[in-house]
Amino acid sequence: MKLKRIYLVFILGSVISLSYFLNTAFAGEERITDVKVTLGKEEISVSAKLIDGLNKDIEDAIKNGIQKDIIYSAILKKKRSTWFDEDVVSKDIEYTIKHDVLKKQYTLITRGNGNREKVTQSYDEIKTAVSKIENAVVSPKKALESDEEYYVSIKAEIKDTKLPFFLDYFLFFIPFSDINTSWYDSPAFKLEKVNEK
Repeated sequence: MKLKRIYLVFILGSVISLSYFLNTAFAGEERITDVKVTLGKEEISVSAKLIDGLNKDIEDAIKNGIQKDIIYSAILKKKRSTWFDEDVVSKDIEYTIKHDVLKKQYTLITRGNGNREKVTQSYDEIKTAVSKIENAVVSPKKALESDEEYYVSIKAEIKDTKLPFFLDYFLFFIPFSDINTSWYDSPAFKLEKVNEK
């Protein structure tokens, strides 16, 4: 029984190591920039840009009809001096790109920042649209407490919308992402120091 437990721990450790390797070993120059937080009258919104996200390999895959998801994950965090910063609320903004090879047109589906669908024949138009988020609502403003310091942390991931069945079934524990950026933080802010619209 003890041997089985040791074997299980070894397998789990190997899986975690492989997962980390796949996420980091082939990392490129992609990164998040220009993270900006805006407080409206009732909502907290964030804007950011993804640099070098849609590389040539991803572009070729999309143009060959492979669906891709671009997912921006945003977390509103409260700063803590003696412990880990507190996650207040999280939000995903997701784009899905489909290319109809026969019709030579792209469909862009947006979720999490208003649900929209757009059809175009221009790949550059699609690339521009998904390489940023603009004024995406992260949280109600009432989630902030006066005199507490906050920031928004953002990362981006690009992956196939759906893996082939055999990979999805047997390798569900390994993330197969084309792009998986590090987390990037906005400048810190306090409720009374942020300009309202």
